[in-house]
Amino acid sequence: MRQAVQKIANSFGYRISKIREPFPFPYIDALHLILQDYSKPIQDITFVQIGANDGTSADPINQLVRQHHWQGVLVEPQPNIFKRLIENYQSEDQLIFENALICDHDGTETLYAIREQEPKLPFWCYQIANINRDRLEQLLADEKEGLQLPVDVANLIEELTIPALTVSSLFAKHNIQELDLLVIDTLGYDFEIIKLIPFDQIKPSIIHFEHCLLAQDEQRACFEFLTQQQYSFIQVGVDTIAYLKAPTKWGVYAF
Repeated sequence: MRQAVQKIANSFGYRISKIREPFPFPYIDALHLILQDYSKPIQDITFVQIGANDGTSADPINQLVRQHHWQGVLVEPQPNIFKRLIENYQSEDQLIFENALICDHDGTETLYAIREQEPKLPFWCYQIANINRDRLEQLLADEKEGLQLPVDVANLIEELTIPALTVSSLFAKHNIQELDLLVIDTLGYDFEIIKLIPFDQIKPSIIHFEHCLLAQDEQRACFEFLTQQQYSFIQVGVDTIAYLKAPTKWGVYAF
């Protein structure tokens, strides 16, 4: 019976697996290892982080930045989160902070965010700003019962006008001519940011991005796009590390 059900599920493109209880265990920090190896001959790493958040929450590089005092530009669009970002990195004078939204044009862009209020919502609620209001409302609606949100979640959302920059304009503004590491975390817009990178002018040696919020067809398109740019991949949980011209072997990549 089990095999028959599995076969039927497979025919529709699904896989059935047993739900297992999560448990904590030590894991290898793949990004740390890659950067450690990459930085041996050059010592100093230059990075750009798009969607830097507050510099601490689920941040893949904050410890490395503090340990090695890397040069970098950190971009965060939400004004309140941006202030926390600067405060959390106040001892790192070499860093540059940019309060802007990265998109396909320069100027301004509308960003929808959760309004600061009492009683306070979980901190992650204030970190899920989006340029698509419907998408943000859906995120809230999906979590409404667990968060005990009011019936009308739309009233929790505020509309912000944020400075907007393209990736090319960001690089030009801060005179970035070579880039060792690009970190992207933009809640489902990572591929859109990747497509804006001027690869004919600057190819980041390493790109760290979140693939899990991309639709399956977007994930495939993203990996195909980066493969054409000579990148190879390692999947680490919800994130992917794309490494330029790394020693690799071909295999099946599960999306």
